[in-house]
Order: sequence, then structure tokens, then C-alpha cells
Amino acid sequence: MKQYRPTIFYIIKIFGLVVGAAFSIFICSLFLDIVSFFVESSFFEQLILVLLILAFVVAAFLIIRSNNPTISFATKHMIIGKLEVPYDQIENFYPAKGGSEPYVITKDGDKIDLEISWFRKKDREEIERIILEKTQLFTKRS
Repeated sequence: MKQYRPTIFYIIKIFGLVVGAAFSIFICSLFLDIVSFFVESSFFEQLILVLLILAFVVAAFLIIRSNNPTISFATKHMIIGKLEVPYDQIENFYPAKGGSEPYVITKDGDKIDLEISWFRKKDREEIERIILEKTQLFTKRS
């Protein structure tokens, strides 16, 4: 099974999103500090601190987990992130044009973006070539 992974710039993007989430949580904490100024309770302040830490951990987890632009090719299917797509279920493949992301349309009418802009140019070209070959091979058999 051939697998393609994104470049280091993708990790920098994820790091930036996590820092953005941390900054958002910090801004929320400033507003909640104003509220806690009027409510003199150490329990309330600790509760706010725990909720903010929990919000940051959940946000960071969702950012890291939701973004998985790996693509793998097997003999009868490809895996895009966590989604397994059989080649015989692909109706059309639309390669990238002018900076747009390539995508496939399944026979069910679903549009699946490939999100390969984070891959090296050589890998992007090879991915598009493999998908074209596999979809043409499986549509000829049908």
C-alpha cells in the first residue's frame, strides 16, 4: 500500500491553529476575569481555570485530529484521511486547476476533496496520475 503524507508546512499550520486556539482561550479568560472580579469566590476562579484548560485541550485535540490529509492507495480502494473509497465507486475525478483542490465524485453523488495542496509537487502529480489510472481501469471493467 502506497501512502502519501503532507510536508513540514502542514505541521506548521497545525501549530499555528493550536496557538490561535490558545490565544482565543486567553481572550475568553480576560473576559471571565472581569466577571470573577465581581464574584469573590476562589471556587469560581478555579472552576473557570479548569474550564478554560479543558476548552483548550479539547480545541487542540479537535484541530490535530480533524486534519489528516494522508492518502493511501491499495489495489481496490484508496484511503483519504480516514475515509475508504473503492475505485469502482468513483464516478468522476477532477484534477487540480489553477490552485484549486482536486476532488472525486462518487456514484452516490458525494464530493470528496483530496486536500493535497500540503503535499510535495511530485507527490501531487503522482497522486492525480494514480487516481486517473485506477478510475479508468475500474470504469472499463464495469
